[in-house]
Formats: sequence, C-alpha cells, structure tokens
Amino acid sequence: MSATKTRLTDAQVRAAVLPDGKTEAVLWDTDVSGFGLRLRGKSKTFILSYRPHGAGRAANAKRLKLGTPSTVDGVKEARRLARAALGKVAAGEDPVEERKQEKRRADATVAALLDRYDAHLERRQYVTRTDVLSLLRRRLAPLAARDLAEVKGWELAELIEKLDKEGRGSAASTFRTRCNTFLNWCAFEARVIDSNPLAGYRRRRDTRAERVAKRQRGRALSDAELAAVWRTAGDETSFGRLVRFLILTGCRRNEAAKLLWSMADRERARIDLPATFTKQARGHTVFIAGPLEDLFAACDLDARGSYVFPSPRTGGPMSGWSKIMDPHDHRTKGGTTPRTPGFVKACGVDFTLHDLRRTFRTGLSRLGVDREIAELALGHAREDLEARYNRDDCETALRQAFGAWAEHVRREVDERGSVFD
Repeated sequence: MSATKTRLTDAQVRAAVLPDGKTEAVLWDTDVSGFGLRLRGKSKTFILSYRPHGAGRAANAKRLKLGTPSTVDGVKEARRLARAALGKVAAGEDPVEERKQEKRRADATVAALLDRYDAHLERRQYVTRTDVLSLLRRRLAPLAARDLAEVKGWELAELIEKLDKEGRGSAASTFRTRCNTFLNWCAFEARVIDSNPLAGYRRRRDTRAERVAKRQRGRALSDAELAAVWRTAGDETSFGRLVRFLILTGCRRNEAAKLLWSMADRERARIDLPATFTKQARGHTVFIAGPLEDLFAACDLDARGSYVFPSPRTGGPMSGWSKIMDPHDHRTKGGTTPRTPGFVKACGVDFTLHDLRRTFRTGLSRLGVDREIAELALGHAREDLEARYNRDDCETALRQAFGAWAEHVRREVDERGSVFD
C-alpha cells in the first residue's frame, strides 16, 4: 500500500484516483497527523490513524473511519472530526473501541435480536414463526431498545406477573415459554448473553381450582351452536369462508390461514398439507367432500392470489384472531361511535376457533367413525395407527369420515331454518 503526504483539499479529494496496479493507497494530510484519504477500488474514505494513549510506538496503529466525501461536508469538516477524535485519544479514550461497543450494543438490543431470531426460525422453517415473533415483539415492546445483556430477570418476571394479574393466565404462561426459548437461543446459540435471565424462573404449581378450570377449558359445540356459527360466517368474506373451512375439516386456524391453492387438488378431491406446514411436523391430507368444494367455488377465483383465505387487508395470511373474534366484546363497549361487534357476539355463541376442531373430532365419534380413523382425520397420525391400515383402506375410510361429517353439518344447518350454501 502506498502512502503520500499532502495538504488535502476538496479539489484533490475529487480528483484522487487509485494508482494503477494498487489495491489501496492513502493520501495523508500534512496539517493533522494521522488524518488522510484512503483510496480502495472506486471508494474514497476519510480516516484517522492513531495509537491508543500510552501504548507507545511499538503498539499497532488503529484506523478510525470518519466518513466518505458523500457523507462528510468537505475536507475542513473531516479535519475537524479527526482533531476531535485525537482529543479523545489524548484523554485516554479509544474511538475505535467505542465504536465497536456501540455497534455491539446496537446489534444486541432486544429488537435486533428478535429480528435475528426471526431469521433463525425462518431458516428452520418453523411453522408458527409468525405467531411466535408477533407475541414476543408485542410483549417485549417496553424493552425493545434495551441491550439484552442489561435486562434483568425481575423485569421479565414483572411482564409475566402483569399478564397473570390481568387474569390472562394462559397468556402469561405462553409468553413465559416463548420468551424462555428465545433467551436460551440468545445464550447458547447466538452467544450474545452469558446466561438466560429467566433461568430458574418456574411457573407456580396450579391450585386445584386452576387444574379443574384447565380441564374444563375448550369444548365441543352443540349442533344448534354449530349451525349458528355456520350461518353467521357466511361465504361472502374471507374470514367467513375460513370459519366454514374449519368446521368442515377440523384443521387448526393457522393451517387454514396459510393454506395455499397449490395444496388443493380439486380434481382428486384432496388437500395435502406438507410436513413443514403442520404442527405435528408431518404431512396431513384433508379430503374434499361436496360442501367443501362448494366453499372453494364461493371464493373469488378470478382475483385469487396464492392464499385460499387471504387477509382482506394485506392479501397475505390472516391474523389478529383476538380482534376478529373479540370474545369480551371490547368493540361495542365504551367509545362514542357504535362499532361492528366481533364474531363471537355476532353469532351469539361463546367459543374459540380451536373449539371447532374439538367439535369436528367429537362429531366424528357421534357419527360412529372408528376412533383411529377419527384421529387420523385430525392429523394425529401414529405408527401403530398406520400399521393397522394400509394406504387404500385408510383413504377410503377417511373420505367417508369427511363426507359423513359434511353431510351432518349440512343437515343440521338446513333443519334450523337456513338453506345450506
């Protein structure tokens, strides 16, 4: 690398070019020691070369990037920045080390690490990545700008306790689990913190009342309730069609929200969900009975994108379930203007979308479907079940199960005063 000394001017900076055969060169300034213009390829950068205070001439010099001609307002300003940095060096500071620490802190904020964690889960094709990151970003928002290494365990415990005090025990438990997994990744894979600040934090043991409440959580809808949900859903909206799809198939809400048209083979009357798509991390097939084909026909095929039930706002996967369902009717309580109620109030049935999956499973048993086939219809495949059914017999039985359930839903809706559509 060649080095030339001259009193730098703006004209010289504009005219400076890298000598032929050189990969790098520096035009050193005669006014400020260690200040110069580095030429590398077609790039030009103002730099400052210095040795830390007290290090002596035997120590290796450090180079501080001051900026480029496009980011610094001329040589005069670059020279001022160099003198300011030299003043710090004289005071015993190390500008290069300070900049490294600033970058480390910026890269180690909670928000930045959540972005890295998001990319990590995406590379692993983690099925519920979007939901996990949405929850973590929402709950950790008060700490987003903080260096994770400075976040204390008691601060995270306070966030969990706040959810618990609000009577949102399941939300507190879910956040604790998701956050603990994220922090373990930060400690043991990303290596940005020495230890997980939630290490040793354990969920308290449930009381008897809490255990009873958990057993009672979730239910199967009655036929009358199912008909009411079906009628309210309708087939005019993407969400309404998604609800009807859940009723007919017993799929999980995220499986429906992310369902792609490429997964549906309507000629063969089947939907094949890939292993990377389902919670059980294995493929699952849903067979299309008549009502489900009618539901697909109700979609706007001419304007459709990749998703079967796209978000009307983004065109991507649907989300925001709590706001759509609004089980506690926050929409119509308070405020000065009336708002459209959530789906729970609109249909008059207190339920969750996962209850439709329970209803599907319970309904198959009521219809006399073999227990093992009913489990396979939900995607609860096990080796012992697969060993008892060969491929052809299993498909035939599953088609019959999906068909019987679809006809049952059709009959119950029709008998309660609404034409099945």
